[in-house]
Amino acid sequence: MKTFSIVSLGCHKNLVDSEYICERLIQAGYRQVSDESQAATIVVNTCAFLRCAVEESIQTMLECIEEGKEVICAGCLVSRYRDELLAELPEIRLFAGPGTYANIPVALEKNQSYLAPVFDAVVSRSFCSTGSVAYLKISEGCSNRCNYCLIPALRGELISKPMNAILDESRGLVERGAREIILVGQDLGSYGRDIGLSYGLETIIEQISTIEGITWIRVMYVHPASLSPELIELISSNPKVCPYIDLPIQHVSEKVLRAMGRRGGAAAIRKAFELLDPHEDIWVRSTVMVGHPGEDQEDFEELKAFISEGHIEHLGVFGFSPEPGTPSYAMRKQVDNQTIELRRNSIMSIQQAISCKKLGSLIGKTIQVLVEDYHPETELLLKARASFQAPDVDGMVIINQGNATFGNFYPVEIRETLEYDLIGRII
Repeated sequence: MKTFSIVSLGCHKNLVDSEYICERLIQAGYRQVSDESQAATIVVNTCAFLRCAVEESIQTMLECIEEGKEVICAGCLVSRYRDELLAELPEIRLFAGPGTYANIPVALEKNQSYLAPVFDAVVSRSFCSTGSVAYLKISEGCSNRCNYCLIPALRGELISKPMNAILDESRGLVERGAREIILVGQDLGSYGRDIGLSYGLETIIEQISTIEGITWIRVMYVHPASLSPELIELISSNPKVCPYIDLPIQHVSEKVLRAMGRRGGAAAIRKAFELLDPHEDIWVRSTVMVGHPGEDQEDFEELKAFISEGHIEHLGVFGFSPEPGTPSYAMRKQVDNQTIELRRNSIMSIQQAISCKKLGSLIGKTIQVLVEDYHPETELLLKARASFQAPDVDGMVIINQGNATFGNFYPVEIRETLEYDLIGRII
């Protein structure tokens, strides 16, 4: 029985693909090992969204090759750099583009070296590597075609997973211990449009919420132009849906948003927050991009002013990365890296004060948390999350008093705050 290990790079949508690859290899008779040094084969599920991700993917594979491992290169890197990879990395056992992962075992058996990307479906799996939390991909690809983004080229146009398949997958994940289902896709708000569904996202959330054993449903990645009043009402009123939404705005300047090719422009963002602002129970995570070609000081000041208003509880700030093959790459009026970094730091400083104030308002309150594990630095503390905290990106609740079973929910009294984390005790 051949042993394998997997390295999953990039976003949580990639993690779902990695879990699917694991499931298919296990079904084909391979044995997964957690210790890479004990594996004969290493699957590197790559990310190629940004240059830094490309570099990380290539470096990871080269290190595996140097260690004498058989290496399978899967994912977006194959879509973006097929010719270069085939010519320059003949040591790679198999290149498997997105949409081909079900064929990896057969390709290995037949000694194939390349599987061309196929954009025609969304993977479904029962294997889950994240314990009480499971990411559920309900769509693949994207049809928004933002000027700075390679996703349509790497992953194809929007494809929605059939509702029955989503519900079956949800039940399977719950049977394997998942208590929180996190819905992911490039733009969840567009779910179902390609198959003629109206209010597809709202409908599937309602149906998932009827499944026994699910405690939390979390909604990630909704384009502002896709946000509906019905979705906001569902998030606010359904007790199983976390009062949380990931709404990447990227900017607020109409000029910059037009240059970015963002659907709906500034009007869509204004409308989205007009709908959200009355719902103080809903925490908003967002991302903004500074330094896109053409962004001048006036545009940046407009963005700063909006962020200062405190509409957003969790914020990621990214500097523009010029990616060959995108319209933004060839645009004039590129912003220099030093200015980009200064602008990024300025926005982060504003947001940090907002986040600290919001977290500070929770001192003395009792909130429900999902206890996941020991704290990464010591087993004297427990790591947990509240409903307004997504894994990996939004901080955690650190428990310094009380005992708990991992994967269960407990009431915690908040006693202190850190920069992005809360500290409390189980009551």
